[in-house]
Amino acid sequence: MNRFHGAVLLAALVLVSCEPFEPWNDYSAKDPKLQFIGRMQPIDDTGPRYAYPGTTVRLRCDCTGVDVAFKDEGSGDDKHTNFVNVIVDGKQTAVLKLPQSDDGELIKGVRDLKSGEHTIEFVKRTGPYAGTIQFRGISVQGTLLDPPPFPERRIEIIGETVSCGYGNEVRIMAPTYTEPNTGYHSKNEDNSKAYGTLLGHRFDAQVVTTCMSNRGVQRNPDGSTEDTFPKRYKRILPDDDSEETVWDTREYIPDVIILNLGVSDFTARDANKQPIDPNPDLFKAAYTNFVQELRKTYPSAKIICTVGPTMNDNYPAGRNYWTRIQQYVEEMVWELDEPDVVFYMAHQPIKSDPYGEDWHPTAQEHQRLAEELGTFIETQVNPVW
Repeated sequence: MNRFHGAVLLAALVLVSCEPFEPWNDYSAKDPKLQFIGRMQPIDDTGPRYAYPGTTVRLRCDCTGVDVAFKDEGSGDDKHTNFVNVIVDGKQTAVLKLPQSDDGELIKGVRDLKSGEHTIEFVKRTGPYAGTIQFRGISVQGTLLDPPPFPERRIEIIGETVSCGYGNEVRIMAPTYTEPNTGYHSKNEDNSKAYGTLLGHRFDAQVVTTCMSNRGVQRNPDGSTEDTFPKRYKRILPDDDSEETVWDTREYIPDVIILNLGVSDFTARDANKQPIDPNPDLFKAAYTNFVQELRKTYPSAKIICTVGPTMNDNYPAGRNYWTRIQQYVEEMVWELDEPDVVFYMAHQPIKSDPYGEDWHPTAQEHQRLAEELGTFIETQVNPVW
């Protein structure tokens, strides 16, 4: 890490102030007092790489300030620039736009804290589409302490763009039903306001979000079936096929798994850009196989297969996709015949504007989703908590 703090700054502050100056101390990305939540690829002493939103660097310190070093491996345009939330003692204090610089330069995290102990989190708010980042280390104005205990409860969110938090930072009115076709802008995605994170707050649980865009259960929006979500699930970096990016599922064993999949299976188009209906038997078989894989990997977890909220029966006209995806997923759960382990739940579609980008739910809609899911977990699922 390149240090802006140093002896020259220290001498200057001593000369101009009678207040005691708390020195800055550097800590590498591999310091054992740092905590990590989420899928990360260990590299070397330079620090881990990761892509999924919600992945967190967590620390406790007796300090008045913390700076941090990241490298953003995105291209730096509106779609591929990563952002990180700074959360101090449970409250968000800043949003960091990450630099593409390769020199590990420190950027301002949080300053002017009240003297004493603080818990600080650096949370990746953007999803894999924005790109991979690397955590390089921190500098603390004070002392790094032993980390706080992890929450005992564990949730995993498995889904598509809604689960990432796509476009939830904007509120777009749609009087002519054309306005939210904005395209993706990474600055408008905040996983900290997505339903999974909100559920974590409700249940005081760790949350790991595994979400990808344009990946179906049985087929992708381009009609391909070779590289679907289940086939990418065990990757630390979803688009990296190297052996080093295979996720060790023993690293995080969830109590509750929430699936929100299937929308991409219904968005394939032919050469004339007309919808191609998914084959119900193939869709249900692929979904069943994925749930069974999760059951084998996490035999003690409760699994909730959800539908919604971005589909409806109005578009595409005459296809009744909302009704049909509910039917397919509910039938799949019923045929699994594990009523105490695998559950079905449907969210109501987004009823009217405002929308997030590209017809996605706003942060306010995510609150509704989290409330519905939270009540369902409490009244129907009964995890061992």
